[in-house]
Amino acid sequence: MNRRFRVALVAACPFPSAQGSQVFVGQMAEALATAGHQVHLLTYGQGFEVFGKGYRHHRTPRLPGDDAARSGPTALKPILDLMLVRALVRLCRRERIEIVHAHNYEAAAAALAARAVTGVPVLYHSHNLMGDELETYFEGRLAKRAAARVGAALDRAIPPRADRTIALCAHSAELLLRAGCDPERLAVIPPAVVDDGPAQADACARRRFGLEPDDFVVGYCGNLDAYQNLELLLGAFAIASVGEAAGQPPNRLRLLLASHRLDRAAVARLIAPIGAAAAGRVVTVEVHGYAEARAVIAASDLVALPRRLGSGYPIKLLNSMSAAKVVVTAGCGSKVLSDGVDGIVVRDDDPAAMAAAMASCAARPDRGRSLGEAARRRFLATATWQAVLPQIEQVYRDLAGAPAPSATAAAADSPGRTGTRAT
Repeated sequence: MNRRFRVALVAACPFPSAQGSQVFVGQMAEALATAGHQVHLLTYGQGFEVFGKGYRHHRTPRLPGDDAARSGPTALKPILDLMLVRALVRLCRRERIEIVHAHNYEAAAAALAARAVTGVPVLYHSHNLMGDELETYFEGRLAKRAAARVGAALDRAIPPRADRTIALCAHSAELLLRAGCDPERLAVIPPAVVDDGPAQADACARRRFGLEPDDFVVGYCGNLDAYQNLELLLGAFAIASVGEAAGQPPNRLRLLLASHRLDRAAVARLIAPIGAAAAGRVVTVEVHGYAEARAVIAASDLVALPRRLGSGYPIKLLNSMSAAKVVVTAGCGSKVLSDGVDGIVVRDDDPAAMAAAMASCAARPDRGRSLGEAARRRFLATATWQAVLPQIEQVYRDLAGAPAPSATAAAADSPGRTGTRAT
């Protein structure tokens, strides 16, 4: 029989939230609890306490003025993280936690501090590396350069100190190895999301956002932080709009830009460079929860992911694949999709190439549907919790020194593939 563990999942973020990482962590907590593990989820104080999902949700106290809904550094983060350490130490002692499973840097730092007091081993789940992300939260050449150096130092200081580390892709694993992680303690396990089935574009979803039935809708649903590289998406949309005015593509092109938190002034500044004609075809919407984000996907003919190749792994890519949507992506999606097989991959920072991909899908809807169906098949084979959860459980057993279950018991408990070691 598969051993069950007492696990503290720690995420230094508000919870719940429509953001991909929070959705991923919440679904992981529920999947682990369903598999029989005793799961405690510890998060920041923002949001609200979640009940009825099989796990226990704990939050740090909410500080006055705390507005940590967006990613990136803030003045209050150090205080929030000290509170997280204190709450985690208490949780480990009270619930006799066997494994602290930390998601991202601040949670990992808190887990390492708690380990020094409690001795509970730490599994670090790497969603990104700071060496290529921290600088995106700053402006100015000197500030960016300093942030990149600090980020690289964090990469060398935190992940190698964890007892085990999970990377979401081979690219991140290679960066973690360079930062000093032990290859024997590093596993590559892709993320997973719950499969909600195909989401075909429908008139109801479109009317909700003021779109017409014959519009060809390019959708984006995610945060608007700099690392998402939305300038590429907007530049490509402007080029494609000019092409449409000249007769290609044959459908009315619209961009549906959705985020969990929209600063209208910031959005206006972001859109202004593409010109009034193209800007008039952009529809912006603020989503509150996954159901609304799913409606954005349903209203879209094509989903665009402009993020560059880097250590991050966009969870929204999996949502689009589950929904059988054709995805046009820059380098970030090349970790998962194969160009022309189950998606369209363009070069980083090449708006003309992304615009051509949009026009091609608009002109040949059958090709887009075929690529979307292939993406869904890839998702079902690799990115469901049935496929991914057994790999995480194997890391738990490695960390605890527990024997692996027999093949029969493992298949009965939760069928899937075992994780792969980074080499």
